[in-house]
Amino acid sequence: MHKKVLVSLLLVLIALAAFWFWPEAETAVVAVDKPQPDAVAEPQQKAVVQTAAPVQMDQYQQQELQQSFSLLSQAYAAELSYPAYSRPLTPADHQLLNPNHFDTVALPLEGGASASLVLPKYRFTYPDAVEFKLVMHGLSAQQVKAELREQQSGKVLAQADLTAGADSAEWAHQFEARENWDGAMELVVLFEAQGKTQQLQTGLDYSDPVATITGIGSSSSRGPDLVIPVELEVKKAGMYRLRANLFTENKQPLAVLTAEEQLTEGSAKLELRAFKQVLQQQGGPYWLGTFVLELRSAMPGEANRYGDSKEPGFVVEAINFGQLSDEPFVLSDEEKQRLEFLQQMAGAK
Repeated sequence: MHKKVLVSLLLVLIALAAFWFWPEAETAVVAVDKPQPDAVAEPQQKAVVQTAAPVQMDQYQQQELQQSFSLLSQAYAAELSYPAYSRPLTPADHQLLNPNHFDTVALPLEGGASASLVLPKYRFTYPDAVEFKLVMHGLSAQQVKAELREQQSGKVLAQADLTAGADSAEWAHQFEARENWDGAMELVVLFEAQGKTQQLQTGLDYSDPVATITGIGSSSSRGPDLVIPVELEVKKAGMYRLRANLFTENKQPLAVLTAEEQLTEGSAKLELRAFKQVLQQQGGPYWLGTFVLELRSAMPGEANRYGDSKEPGFVVEAINFGQLSDEPFVLSDEEKQRLEFLQQMAGAK
């Protein structure tokens, strides 16, 4: 379980705990003497004051909430065995191994037929063409058209009539890139089938790279960490976040590494660090890839922007594994407090 998921679950459980233990309002009537003029007798005024009585949980509800906190505290404790900048990576971590995966959009039709919109990825980088295809199952389609639009304004950026392939089951097309494409977009495919106009649409992201990974420097050891300097060419200054996956030489996943730093325009470096325990006694060489380079938004409502890499991955030279110290990972005060809170709630009576 990853840290964002754990924190989200923690917030949900805190809200539940607050709901059950939050005092329930009761109304009490209290007499208040109002100052009187000498010659006129005023009746007393009554003020309504809120008092509190606790909301009671039955035994089943209390046990259920404690069990939830217990499971969450155990998962969170396991998560804190490693620093946030270096987490273990396994073949089961599909989303981390395939951060640009596109989930096929499917449209069920009558009689068991269906139509699907398929893209090779979700995020495109200039000068990539936007490739896609309409796949029909169980029936044919006529008058197939496609449009690429800006998501916010709805402005049409490109449009085309699609031609069926040899088997009349697929309509493939690509929109060639234009230099001014940048940001969130929508791909819309319209076609006639079963006497109706059908529509499939999906979102995608197109980015003019704000920075490019050009290579990596010589790796080194620092305490318990393998340090990998990543070299970049930055076009737009700002706060950058880099996530990359570290593999063995045979491409077996070891760790997901994260770094965040303010970068200026021009040549720059970001240091990725791999904690000794995630390396599984592997001294290298390693392979670093699956990059997600992100320029964080500077203000609310502003979209994040993305960079790219000159190569899909780079070889990280081997190190003397014995040079890495055995220093344990030390929790921050915030992490300690959060874990203690979960453990207390798990044992609450």
